[in-house]
Amino acid sequence: MGRAAWRVLVVGGLGYGLWRRRLGRLDRMPEDFGAYWIRRARRSGDVRYVALGDSLAQGLSARRPERGFVGLLADQLAASGELSVAVLNWSVTGATVGDVLADQLPRLRSLAGAAPDLVTVCVGTNDVARTDPERFEAQFRALCAGLPAGALVADLPDFRRGPRRAAAAEYGRICRAVLAEFPALVPVGIEHATRTMRRTELGVDLVHPGDRGHRRYASAFSAALAGSSAAP
Repeated sequence: MGRAAWRVLVVGGLGYGLWRRRLGRLDRMPEDFGAYWIRRARRSGDVRYVALGDSLAQGLSARRPERGFVGLLADQLAASGELSVAVLNWSVTGATVGDVLADQLPRLRSLAGAAPDLVTVCVGTNDVARTDPERFEAQFRALCAGLPAGALVADLPDFRRGPRRAAAAEYGRICRAVLAEFPALVPVGIEHATRTMRRTELGVDLVHPGDRGHRRYASAFSAALAGSSAAP
């Protein structure tokens, strides 16, 4: 075997080993990322930002949780106004719209006298395989009805390929139709933003966005915020 062939084998082996190590991190990500956001919630700030949703809002599978779109958006808020930002990320990996309704929305309501300056919602991808469309629509409408004015609410990302892409597109249309009933909320076009996402923008699991993909999400939320009157 020649040197060139050996070089290909060695480099390929190293790349595979790195991929395997990163893939092994996936099992620990939900716990590690969740622990990070619990610690992050202890920081005070001039602006209070609450994030609701699923693993996308948790930041999976960015290299670090703060590189997820919630962390990036918080950084953008801080930089634009030279302010410190307190982040309460109450999202949960695997959450459905029903879970947000039952567990996360009540926590938001409990803030009452200390209402957050910004709320983002990114949920629904797990519903595609678990919740029938009629129930999804009813639950998403109930969620929207419980959110404060100015909350930024995303539709679903483009599933790109696979057997559930058409179903995800239908659930995304449901999100946009329901959001049209709530003009006080701010729609975030995640489906449009992810339609041209490349494989290099995905995380190691090839499902969740990686660092580059989360930057797409953050840009979509930032653009929606800039175009609204909800900016802190």
